[in-house]
Amino acid sequence: MDPRRRTIALLALTLGVFLVTLNVTIVVVALPEIARDLDAGADTTAWIIDSYNLVGASLLLSAGYFADRFGRRRILVAGYVLFAGGALLCAIAPSVGWLLAFRIVQAIGGTALTPTSLAIVANLYPDARERARAIGIWGISSGIGLGLGPIVGGGVVDAFGWRAVFAVNAAIGLAALAAVLRVVPASRSAVARSLDLAGQVLAVVVLASLTFALIEATRFGWTSPQILAIFAVDLVLGYVFLRIEKRTAEPLLDLRCFRDRQFSGVTFITVAAFFAFGGFIYENTLFLERGRGYSALAAGLLTLPAALPTLAGGPISGWLVATRGPRGVLAGSTFTMGAALAALALLPGDAPIVAYLACYLLLGIGYGVLNAPLSAVAVASMPREQAGVAAAVVSSGRNVGIVLGIAALGSLVAAHLPAAATVDEFADALLPAYLVAAGVLLVATFVARGTLRAVPPETMPSVPRAAA
Repeated sequence: MDPRRRTIALLALTLGVFLVTLNVTIVVVALPEIARDLDAGADTTAWIIDSYNLVGASLLLSAGYFADRFGRRRILVAGYVLFAGGALLCAIAPSVGWLLAFRIVQAIGGTALTPTSLAIVANLYPDARERARAIGIWGISSGIGLGLGPIVGGGVVDAFGWRAVFAVNAAIGLAALAAVLRVVPASRSAVARSLDLAGQVLAVVVLASLTFALIEATRFGWTSPQILAIFAVDLVLGYVFLRIEKRTAEPLLDLRCFRDRQFSGVTFITVAAFFAFGGFIYENTLFLERGRGYSALAAGLLTLPAALPTLAGGPISGWLVATRGPRGVLAGSTFTMGAALAALALLPGDAPIVAYLACYLLLGIGYGVLNAPLSAVAVASMPREQAGVAAAVVSSGRNVGIVLGIAALGSLVAAHLPAAATVDEFADALLPAYLVAAGVLLVATFVARGTLRAVPPETMPSVPRAAA
Protein backbone atom coordinates (compact mmCIF):
# COMPACT_ATOMS: atom_id res chain seq x y z
CA MET A 1 0.00 0.00 0.00
CA ASP A 2 1.35 3.44 -0.90
CA PRO A 3 2.05 5.86 2.02
CA ARG A 4 -0.84 8.20 1.19
CA ARG A 5 -3.49 5.46 1.20
CA ARG A 6 -1.96 3.98 4.34
CA THR A 7 -2.19 7.35 6.11
CA ILE A 8 -5.85 7.71 5.10
CA ALA A 9 -6.48 4.17 6.34
CA LEU A 10 -4.81 5.00 9.66
CA LEU A 11 -7.01 8.09 10.07
CA ALA A 12 -10.14 6.06 9.35
CA LEU A 13 -9.11 3.44 11.89
CA THR A 14 -8.23 5.96 14.61
CA LEU A 15 -11.51 7.77 13.98
CA GLY A 16 -13.26 4.58 15.04
CA VAL A 17 -11.57 4.35 18.44
CA PHE A 18 -12.00 8.13 18.85
CA LEU A 19 -15.76 7.70 18.36
CA VAL A 20 -15.93 4.83 20.84
CA THR A 21 -14.35 6.83 23.67
CA LEU A 22 -16.03 10.09 22.63
CA ASN A 23 -19.34 8.35 23.24
CA VAL A 24 -18.38 7.63 26.81
CA THR A 25 -18.50 11.34 27.69
CA ILE A 26 -20.27 13.19 24.85
CA VAL A 27 -23.63 12.06 26.26
CA VAL A 28 -22.82 13.16 29.83
CA VAL A 29 -23.62 16.84 29.22
CA ALA A 30 -26.91 15.83 27.61
CA LEU A 31 -28.11 13.79 30.62
CA PRO A 32 -30.01 16.60 32.39
CA GLU A 33 -31.93 17.40 29.19
CA ILE A 34 -32.52 13.70 28.48
CA ALA A 35 -33.80 13.22 32.04
CA ARG A 36 -36.23 16.13 31.66
CA ASP A 37 -37.41 15.14 28.19
CA LEU A 38 -37.85 11.42 28.89
CA ASP A 39 -38.74 11.73 32.60
CA ALA A 40 -35.80 9.63 33.82
CA GLY A 41 -34.35 9.44 37.35
CA ALA A 42 -30.68 9.74 38.33
CA ASP A 43 -30.15 5.96 38.55
CA THR A 44 -31.64 5.50 35.07
CA THR A 45 -29.54 8.23 33.49
CA ALA A 46 -26.42 6.57 34.91
CA TRP A 47 -27.39 3.48 32.92
CA ILE A 48 -27.48 5.54 29.72
CA ILE A 49 -23.72 5.87 30.16
CA ASP A 50 -22.95 2.52 31.78
CA SER A 51 -25.01 0.36 29.42
CA TYR A 52 -22.74 1.54 26.61
CA ASN A 53 -19.53 1.02 28.59
CA LEU A 54 -20.65 -2.27 30.08
CA VAL A 55 -21.21 -3.88 26.69
CA GLY A 56 -17.83 -2.63 25.52
CA ALA A 57 -16.01 -4.01 28.55
CA SER A 58 -17.80 -7.37 28.39
CA LEU A 59 -17.41 -8.11 24.68
CA LEU A 60 -14.10 -6.44 23.87
CA LEU A 61 -11.93 -9.52 24.31
CA SER A 62 -14.25 -11.66 22.17
CA ALA A 63 -14.27 -9.08 19.36
CA GLY A 64 -10.73 -10.15 18.50
CA TYR A 65 -11.92 -13.72 18.03
CA PHE A 66 -14.63 -12.72 15.54
CA ALA A 67 -12.18 -10.50 13.64
CA ASP A 68 -9.68 -13.36 13.35
CA ARG A 69 -12.38 -15.84 12.38
CA PHE A 70 -14.40 -13.83 9.87
CA GLY A 71 -11.93 -11.21 8.67
CA ARG A 72 -10.90 -7.93 10.30
CA ARG A 73 -12.20 -5.61 7.60
CA ARG A 74 -15.55 -7.39 7.52
CA ILE A 75 -16.00 -7.11 11.30
CA LEU A 76 -14.84 -3.48 11.20
CA VAL A 77 -17.46 -2.63 8.57
CA ALA A 78 -20.14 -4.44 10.59
CA GLY A 79 -19.05 -2.49 13.65
CA TYR A 80 -19.40 0.87 11.91
CA VAL A 81 -22.83 -0.10 10.55
CA LEU A 82 -24.11 -1.12 13.99
CA PHE A 83 -22.53 1.91 15.66
CA ALA A 84 -23.98 4.42 13.20
CA GLY A 85 -27.34 2.62 13.04
CA GLY A 86 -27.57 2.45 16.82
CA ALA A 87 -26.77 6.16 17.06
CA LEU A 88 -29.53 7.01 14.58
CA LEU A 89 -32.00 4.92 16.59
CA CYS A 90 -30.92 6.70 19.79
CA ALA A 91 -31.65 10.02 18.09
CA ILE A 92 -35.30 9.04 17.60
CA ALA A 93 -35.80 7.02 20.82
CA PRO A 94 -39.35 7.66 22.17
CA SER A 95 -38.57 6.65 25.78
CA VAL A 96 -35.64 6.03 28.09
CA GLY A 97 -36.16 2.26 27.79
CA TRP A 98 -35.75 2.40 24.03
CA LEU A 99 -32.78 4.72 24.41
CA LEU A 100 -31.04 2.16 26.64
CA ALA A 101 -31.76 -0.62 24.14
CA PHE A 102 -30.40 1.41 21.22
CA ARG A 103 -27.31 2.37 23.26
CA ILE A 104 -26.58 -1.33 23.58
CA VAL A 105 -26.82 -1.74 19.79
CA GLN A 106 -24.45 1.20 19.38
CA ALA A 107 -22.07 -0.29 21.95
CA ILE A 108 -21.98 -3.68 20.19
CA GLY A 109 -20.83 -1.90 17.05
CA GLY A 110 -18.30 0.16 19.00
CA THR A 111 -16.91 -2.97 20.61
CA ALA A 112 -15.92 -4.29 17.18
CA LEU A 113 -14.04 -1.10 16.32
CA THR A 114 -11.37 -1.00 19.02
CA PRO A 115 -9.47 -4.34 18.87
CA THR A 116 -10.18 -4.80 15.16
CA SER A 117 -8.81 -1.40 14.20
CA LEU A 118 -5.71 -1.98 16.34
CA ALA A 119 -5.04 -5.33 14.67
CA ILE A 120 -5.38 -3.72 11.22
CA VAL A 121 -3.06 -0.85 12.22
CA ALA A 122 -0.41 -3.34 13.32
CA ASN A 123 -0.83 -5.23 10.04
CA LEU A 124 -0.48 -2.05 7.93
CA TYR A 125 2.96 -1.19 9.34
CA PRO A 126 5.49 -4.04 9.17
CA ASP A 127 8.37 -1.79 10.32
CA ALA A 128 8.61 -1.80 14.15
CA ARG A 129 9.20 1.93 14.54
CA GLU A 130 6.47 2.93 12.08
CA ARG A 131 4.10 0.47 13.72
CA ALA A 132 4.89 1.92 17.17
CA ARG A 133 4.15 5.45 15.96
CA ALA A 134 0.90 4.32 14.35
CA ILE A 135 -0.21 2.54 17.54
CA GLY A 136 0.73 5.69 19.47
CA ILE A 137 -1.56 7.78 17.27
CA TRP A 138 -4.28 5.17 17.70
CA GLY A 139 -3.88 5.29 21.50
CA ILE A 140 -3.83 9.09 21.68
CA SER A 141 -7.11 9.30 19.76
CA SER A 142 -8.73 7.23 22.51
CA GLY A 143 -7.70 9.69 25.19
CA ILE A 144 -8.69 12.70 23.12
CA GLY A 145 -12.17 11.28 22.57
CA LEU A 146 -12.75 10.82 26.29
CA GLY A 147 -11.60 14.36 27.09
CA LEU A 148 -13.35 16.18 24.24
CA GLY A 149 -16.72 14.50 24.75
CA PRO A 150 -18.19 17.13 27.12
CA ILE A 151 -17.02 19.99 24.88
CA VAL A 152 -18.45 18.56 21.66
CA GLY A 153 -21.59 17.37 23.41
CA GLY A 154 -22.14 20.71 25.15
CA GLY A 155 -21.99 22.66 21.91
CA VAL A 156 -24.33 20.30 20.10
CA VAL A 157 -26.84 20.09 22.97
CA ASP A 158 -27.04 23.86 23.41
CA ALA A 159 -27.45 24.45 19.68
CA PHE A 160 -29.68 21.57 18.59
CA GLY A 161 -30.79 19.50 21.60
CA TRP A 162 -29.75 16.11 22.97
CA ARG A 163 -30.97 14.07 20.01
CA ALA A 164 -28.49 15.86 17.75
CA VAL A 165 -25.62 14.35 19.79
CA PHE A 166 -26.51 10.92 18.47
CA ALA A 167 -27.15 12.24 14.95
CA VAL A 168 -23.62 13.67 14.91
CA ASN A 169 -22.30 10.28 16.06
CA ALA A 170 -24.06 8.58 13.20
CA ALA A 171 -22.79 11.08 10.62
CA ILE A 172 -19.14 10.71 11.71
CA GLY A 173 -19.50 6.93 11.86
CA LEU A 174 -20.84 6.79 8.31
CA ALA A 175 -18.01 9.04 7.07
CA ALA A 176 -15.46 6.73 8.69
CA LEU A 177 -17.24 3.71 7.18
CA ALA A 178 -16.92 5.23 3.70
CA ALA A 179 -13.19 5.72 4.22
CA VAL A 180 -12.76 2.16 5.49
CA LEU A 181 -14.55 0.71 2.47
CA ARG A 182 -12.32 2.73 0.18
CA VAL A 183 -8.82 2.31 1.61
CA VAL A 184 -8.60 -0.36 4.34
CA PRO A 185 -7.39 -3.73 3.00
CA ALA A 186 -8.82 -7.07 4.03
CA SER A 187 -6.83 -9.16 6.52
CA ARG A 188 -7.33 -11.98 8.99
CA SER A 189 -5.32 -14.12 11.39
CA ALA A 190 -3.53 -17.11 9.91
CA VAL A 191 -4.72 -19.23 12.85
CA ALA A 192 -8.44 -19.56 13.61
CA ARG A 193 -9.14 -19.50 17.35
CA SER A 194 -12.02 -21.20 19.10
CA LEU A 195 -14.57 -19.18 21.07
CA ASP A 196 -14.40 -19.41 24.86
CA LEU A 197 -18.18 -19.31 25.31
CA ALA A 198 -18.16 -20.11 29.04
CA GLY A 199 -15.60 -17.40 29.74
CA GLN A 200 -17.54 -14.84 27.71
CA VAL A 201 -20.85 -15.58 29.42
CA LEU A 202 -19.28 -15.39 32.87
CA ALA A 203 -17.48 -12.12 32.02
CA VAL A 204 -20.77 -10.52 30.92
CA VAL A 205 -22.70 -11.78 33.95
CA VAL A 206 -20.07 -10.67 36.50
CA LEU A 207 -19.54 -7.21 35.00
CA ALA A 208 -23.25 -6.58 34.44
CA SER A 209 -24.30 -7.65 37.93
CA LEU A 210 -21.42 -5.79 39.61
CA THR A 211 -22.28 -2.59 37.74
CA PHE A 212 -25.96 -3.02 38.63
CA ALA A 213 -25.07 -3.43 42.30
CA LEU A 214 -22.84 -0.34 42.33
CA ILE A 215 -25.47 1.83 40.64
CA GLU A 216 -28.46 0.55 42.62
CA ALA A 217 -26.69 0.41 46.00
CA THR A 218 -27.95 3.92 46.79
CA ARG A 219 -31.56 2.90 46.22
CA PHE A 220 -31.44 -0.46 48.04
CA GLY A 221 -28.68 0.35 50.56
CA TRP A 222 -25.08 -0.88 50.56
CA THR A 223 -25.84 -3.46 53.27
CA SER A 224 -29.20 -4.56 51.86
CA PRO A 225 -29.68 -8.30 51.23
CA GLN A 226 -30.05 -7.72 47.47
CA ILE A 227 -26.73 -5.87 47.08
CA LEU A 228 -24.78 -8.14 49.44
CA ALA A 229 -26.13 -11.20 47.60
CA ILE A 230 -24.96 -9.82 44.25
CA PHE A 231 -21.48 -9.12 45.63
CA ALA A 232 -21.28 -12.64 47.07
CA VAL A 233 -22.42 -14.28 43.84
CA ASP A 234 -19.93 -12.18 41.87
CA LEU A 235 -17.09 -13.38 44.08
CA VAL A 236 -18.04 -16.99 43.41
CA LEU A 237 -18.52 -16.44 39.67
CA GLY A 238 -15.23 -14.54 39.48
CA TYR A 239 -13.45 -17.50 41.02
CA VAL A 240 -15.18 -19.89 38.60
CA PHE A 241 -14.19 -17.62 35.68
CA LEU A 242 -10.52 -17.72 36.71
CA ARG A 243 -10.61 -21.51 37.04
CA ILE A 244 -12.19 -21.91 33.61
CA GLU A 245 -9.73 -19.52 31.96
CA LYS A 246 -6.82 -21.38 33.55
CA ARG A 247 -7.97 -24.74 32.14
CA THR A 248 -9.24 -23.63 28.69
CA ALA A 249 -6.87 -24.24 25.78
CA GLU A 250 -7.78 -20.93 24.09
CA PRO A 251 -9.18 -18.74 26.89
CA LEU A 252 -10.95 -15.43 26.55
CA LEU A 253 -8.41 -13.99 29.00
CA ASP A 254 -4.97 -15.58 28.91
CA LEU A 255 -4.00 -15.55 32.58
CA ARG A 256 -0.38 -16.37 31.70
CA CYS A 257 0.01 -12.72 30.68
CA PHE A 258 -0.36 -11.70 34.32
CA ARG A 259 2.72 -13.68 35.33
CA ASP A 260 4.64 -10.68 34.02
CA ARG A 261 4.68 -8.13 36.84
CA GLN A 262 4.97 -5.17 34.47
CA PHE A 263 1.96 -6.26 32.42
CA SER A 264 -0.09 -6.81 35.59
CA GLY A 265 1.00 -3.41 36.85
CA VAL A 266 0.09 -1.61 33.63
CA THR A 267 -3.31 -3.31 33.59
CA PHE A 268 -4.05 -2.17 37.15
CA ILE A 269 -2.83 1.36 36.41
CA THR A 270 -5.09 1.48 33.34
CA VAL A 271 -8.19 0.43 35.29
CA ALA A 272 -7.35 2.84 38.13
CA ALA A 273 -6.70 5.84 35.88
CA PHE A 274 -9.87 5.41 33.83
CA PHE A 275 -11.88 4.64 36.97
CA ALA A 276 -10.85 8.05 38.32
CA PHE A 277 -10.99 10.06 35.10
CA GLY A 278 -14.24 8.55 33.84
CA GLY A 279 -15.92 9.14 37.20
CA PHE A 280 -14.57 12.71 37.28
CA ILE A 281 -15.88 13.59 33.80
CA TYR A 282 -19.32 12.22 34.65
CA GLU A 283 -19.72 13.78 38.10
CA ASN A 284 -17.96 17.07 37.38
CA THR A 285 -20.11 17.77 34.34
CA LEU A 286 -23.28 17.23 36.38
CA PHE A 287 -21.84 19.48 39.12
CA LEU A 288 -21.16 22.30 36.67
CA GLU A 289 -24.63 22.04 35.14
CA ARG A 290 -26.83 21.20 38.13
CA GLY A 291 -24.72 22.61 40.95
CA ARG A 292 -23.28 25.80 39.50
CA GLY A 293 -25.96 26.37 36.87
CA TYR A 294 -23.82 26.46 33.72
CA SER A 295 -25.27 25.58 30.32
CA ALA A 296 -24.25 22.36 28.61
CA LEU A 297 -21.87 24.26 26.31
CA ALA A 298 -20.31 26.23 29.17
CA ALA A 299 -19.86 23.06 31.23
CA GLY A 300 -18.13 21.41 28.28
CA LEU A 301 -15.85 24.37 27.66
CA LEU A 302 -14.88 24.57 31.32
CA THR A 303 -13.54 21.01 31.14
CA LEU A 304 -11.23 22.03 28.29
CA PRO A 305 -8.17 22.27 30.59
CA ALA A 306 -8.65 18.57 31.42
CA ALA A 307 -8.82 17.64 27.72
CA LEU A 308 -6.24 19.83 25.98
CA PRO A 309 -3.12 18.29 27.59
CA THR A 310 -4.04 14.99 25.93
CA LEU A 311 -3.03 16.48 22.57
CA ALA A 312 0.52 17.24 23.71
CA GLY A 313 0.82 14.47 26.26
CA GLY A 314 1.26 11.66 23.73
CA PRO A 315 4.52 12.77 22.07
CA ILE A 316 5.96 14.00 25.36
CA SER A 317 5.19 10.83 27.32
CA GLY A 318 6.34 8.62 24.44
CA TRP A 319 9.73 10.32 24.45
CA LEU A 320 9.99 10.22 28.25
CA VAL A 321 9.09 6.53 28.51
CA ALA A 322 11.46 5.60 25.67
CA THR A 323 14.40 7.50 27.16
CA ARG A 324 13.80 7.15 30.91
CA GLY A 325 11.54 4.14 31.27
CA PRO A 326 7.87 3.93 32.25
CA ARG A 327 8.22 3.77 36.03
CA GLY A 328 8.70 7.45 36.82
CA VAL A 329 6.43 8.66 34.03
CA LEU A 330 3.41 6.55 34.95
CA ALA A 331 3.97 6.92 38.71
CA GLY A 332 4.25 10.71 38.35
CA SER A 333 1.14 10.83 36.18
CA THR A 334 -1.06 8.84 38.56
CA PHE A 335 0.22 10.90 41.52
CA THR A 336 -0.54 14.14 39.66
CA MET A 337 -4.06 12.99 38.85
CA GLY A 338 -4.63 11.94 42.46
CA ALA A 339 -3.37 15.27 43.80
CA ALA A 340 -5.71 17.15 41.44
CA LEU A 341 -8.73 15.14 42.58
CA ALA A 342 -7.79 15.58 46.25
CA ALA A 343 -7.58 19.35 45.68
CA LEU A 344 -10.99 19.32 43.96
CA ALA A 345 -12.47 17.43 46.90
CA LEU A 346 -11.42 20.22 49.27
CA LEU A 347 -12.77 23.12 47.19
CA PRO A 348 -16.05 24.68 48.38
CA GLY A 349 -18.85 24.64 45.84
CA ASP A 350 -18.80 28.41 45.35
CA ALA A 351 -15.01 28.69 45.02
CA PRO A 352 -13.79 30.93 42.17
CA ILE A 353 -14.05 29.04 38.91
CA VAL A 354 -10.36 29.71 38.26
CA ALA A 355 -9.54 27.44 41.22
CA TYR A 356 -11.52 24.63 39.58
CA LEU A 357 -9.85 25.29 36.24
CA ALA A 358 -6.41 24.99 37.85
CA CYS A 359 -7.35 21.57 39.25
CA TYR A 360 -8.77 20.50 35.88
CA LEU A 361 -5.51 21.48 34.19
CA LEU A 362 -3.42 19.53 36.70
CA LEU A 363 -5.66 16.50 36.24
CA GLY A 364 -5.47 16.85 32.46
CA ILE A 365 -1.67 16.99 32.49
CA GLY A 366 -1.48 13.78 34.48
CA TYR A 367 -4.04 12.06 32.29
CA GLY A 368 -2.52 13.35 29.05
CA VAL A 369 0.93 12.01 29.89
CA LEU A 370 -0.45 8.72 31.22
CA ASN A 371 -2.86 7.72 28.47
CA ALA A 372 -0.65 7.45 25.40
CA PRO A 373 2.01 4.94 26.54
CA LEU A 374 -0.28 2.46 28.32
CA SER A 375 -0.89 0.18 25.32
CA ALA A 376 2.72 0.46 24.14
CA VAL A 377 4.14 -0.44 27.56
CA ALA A 378 1.73 -3.36 27.88
CA VAL A 379 2.60 -4.68 24.42
CA ALA A 380 6.33 -4.21 25.07
CA SER A 381 5.99 -6.29 28.25
CA MET A 382 4.89 -9.40 26.36
CA PRO A 383 6.39 -11.62 23.64
CA ARG A 384 5.48 -10.50 20.12
CA GLU A 385 3.04 -13.40 19.60
CA GLN A 386 1.01 -12.16 22.59
CA ALA A 387 0.95 -8.51 21.54
CA GLY A 388 -2.67 -8.64 20.38
CA VAL A 389 -3.82 -10.17 23.66
CA ALA A 390 -1.89 -7.55 25.64
CA ALA A 391 -3.44 -4.66 23.69
CA ALA A 392 -6.94 -6.14 24.02
CA VAL A 393 -6.57 -6.57 27.80
CA VAL A 394 -5.46 -2.95 28.26
CA SER A 395 -8.28 -1.70 26.01
CA SER A 396 -10.76 -3.74 28.02
CA GLY A 397 -9.20 -2.34 31.21
CA ARG A 398 -10.02 1.18 29.99
CA ASN A 399 -13.67 0.25 29.56
CA VAL A 400 -13.89 -1.65 32.85
CA GLY A 401 -12.35 1.29 34.68
CA ILE A 402 -14.82 3.77 33.18
CA VAL A 403 -17.80 1.51 33.93
CA LEU A 404 -16.79 0.98 37.55
CA GLY A 405 -15.77 4.62 38.02
CA ILE A 406 -19.08 6.03 36.84
CA ALA A 407 -21.07 3.41 38.75
CA ALA A 408 -19.15 3.45 42.06
CA LEU A 409 -18.36 7.16 42.28
CA GLY A 410 -21.82 8.07 40.99
CA SER A 411 -23.37 5.91 43.70
CA LEU A 412 -21.23 7.61 46.37
CA VAL A 413 -22.33 11.04 45.19
CA ALA A 414 -26.00 10.05 44.98
CA ALA A 415 -25.89 8.70 48.55
CA HIS A 416 -24.83 12.13 49.88
CA LEU A 417 -26.77 14.42 47.52
CA PRO A 418 -30.09 15.95 48.65
CA ALA A 419 -32.95 16.15 46.16
CA ALA A 420 -32.71 19.93 45.75
CA ALA A 421 -29.02 20.42 46.51
CA THR A 422 -27.33 23.78 46.82
CA VAL A 423 -23.95 24.28 45.21
CA ASP A 424 -22.18 23.68 48.54
CA GLU A 425 -24.21 20.53 49.21
CA PHE A 426 -23.29 19.28 45.73
CA ALA A 427 -19.60 19.90 46.48
CA ASP A 428 -19.94 18.10 49.81
CA ALA A 429 -21.46 15.11 48.01
CA LEU A 430 -18.52 15.04 45.59
CA LEU A 431 -15.93 15.02 48.39
CA PRO A 432 -16.02 11.28 49.31
CA ALA A 433 -16.11 10.26 45.63
CA TYR A 434 -13.08 12.37 44.71
CA LEU A 435 -11.17 11.17 47.78
CA VAL A 436 -11.86 7.54 46.85
CA ALA A 437 -10.65 8.20 43.30
CA ALA A 438 -7.52 9.93 44.66
CA GLY A 439 -6.87 6.95 46.93
CA VAL A 440 -7.14 4.50 44.03
CA LEU A 441 -4.66 6.61 42.06
CA LEU A 442 -2.26 6.68 45.03
CA VAL A 443 -2.30 2.88 45.08
CA ALA A 444 -1.61 2.94 41.34
CA THR A 445 1.39 5.20 41.99
CA PHE A 446 2.92 2.60 44.32
CA VAL A 447 2.09 -0.17 41.82
CA ALA A 448 3.93 1.75 39.10
CA ARG A 449 6.96 2.22 41.33
CA GLY A 450 7.01 -1.46 42.26
CA THR A 451 6.29 -3.25 38.99
CA LEU A 452 7.47 -1.22 36.00
CA ARG A 453 10.83 -1.54 34.31
CA ALA A 454 12.53 -0.38 31.11
CA VAL A 455 10.97 -1.10 27.70
CA PRO A 456 12.65 -1.33 24.28
CA PRO A 457 12.81 2.22 22.82
CA GLU A 458 11.67 1.04 19.38
CA THR A 459 8.31 -0.06 20.83
CA MET A 460 7.41 3.47 21.94
CA PRO A 461 5.33 5.69 19.64
CA SER A 462 7.21 8.96 19.65
CA VAL A 463 10.92 8.14 19.47
CA PRO A 464 12.63 10.30 16.83
CA ARG A 465 14.29 8.50 13.93
CA ALA A 466 17.62 9.99 14.94
CA ALA A 467 17.48 7.87 18.07
CA ALA A 468 17.55 4.68 16.06
